[in-house]
Amino acid sequence: MAERGPAGGTAQAHRAAVRLVAGALAAVLVAAPAQAGVRAYAAGDIADCRGRDPATTAAAATARMIPDGAAVFVLGDAAYPFATRAVLEGCYAATWGRLRSSTYAVPGNHDYVAGTPRDFLAYFGERNPRRTYFRASLGDWWVVGLDSDLAGKSLARQTSWLTRELAAIDGDGRCIVALWHHALFSTGLHKGDGDRMKPAWAALDAAGADLVLSGHEHFYESFEPLDADGAARETGIREFVVGTGGAHLVDLSLSSGHRAFAREHGVLELEFERDHYRWTFRTTGGEVRDQGEAPCRRAVQPVKRTAAATRATIAATLAALTGPVASSAIEPRSAGTITTR
Repeated sequence: MAERGPAGGTAQAHRAAVRLVAGALAAVLVAAPAQAGVRAYAAGDIADCRGRDPATTAAAATARMIPDGAAVFVLGDAAYPFATRAVLEGCYAATWGRLRSSTYAVPGNHDYVAGTPRDFLAYFGERNPRRTYFRASLGDWWVVGLDSDLAGKSLARQTSWLTRELAAIDGDGRCIVALWHHALFSTGLHKGDGDRMKPAWAALDAAGADLVLSGHEHFYESFEPLDADGAARETGIREFVVGTGGAHLVDLSLSSGHRAFAREHGVLELEFERDHYRWTFRTTGGEVRDQGEAPCRRAVQPVKRTAAATRATIAATLAALTGPVASSAIEPRSAGTITTR
């Protein structure tokens, strides 16, 4: 009688099936690269052409810093004095308009016209039908856009939506960047204007989000990771205030609680990798005023190992379960250093 395996088939057939699976697993571990990173450019408080040729404005200068097809985060107040359809199709279109197809936009107070963001949504498109908040995929990251102009029941509905969305992606290992206009933390004249976003910050922090990008203050500043109360915490969220897209730099910083500060027009350049991110704030004059790099909290950090080490680990594990496995059963399809997660 043939020797029986643990599932009732022959041990020989069982080992053959395990070897087949091991070979496929080793090939995937060795050959499959991580998804390429994504570069994005962020700023708010952008197009102001009052009394000027759009081509000569600061918004035109910041737009020239962004390559065609790049992901763009518009952090509110897209156009001045208000984002009517005429102003968007005139001033904004003549400056940042070529980037519209790859833009993720959230509204600011100047994007509400007669109490509604209808023109703003009609121009940029509705990523979440009839709403000014959304969740979208960008490479290995999630982009969460929120509306910091909401209040009362509308704000409560947004917060409930955010809670459901974060629960839906819990444990998926993808990093999160959030966008809204009024900064929760700021050293400027508008400090406190974003206080209503504290529950959103707390929910994002609990979900392991890494970044919040805002505008409203017409300058640039960044902070070390913070919790929802503004206390420094290594595992908190890092905030960037980027109100430097082209509007007049009328605001001032009133304290020194930030990591970096610049009162110059420019854009924040972000490089999103699967398990970390890099940032650079660059002015229209080409000066770097802030830069850094940090790991992503939600991602499984990579473990570097050679292809040979991977094969040895698989063989040892299978040998413990089924007896020695011939190394030929787990030959990879390519060699070199790999990343497992």
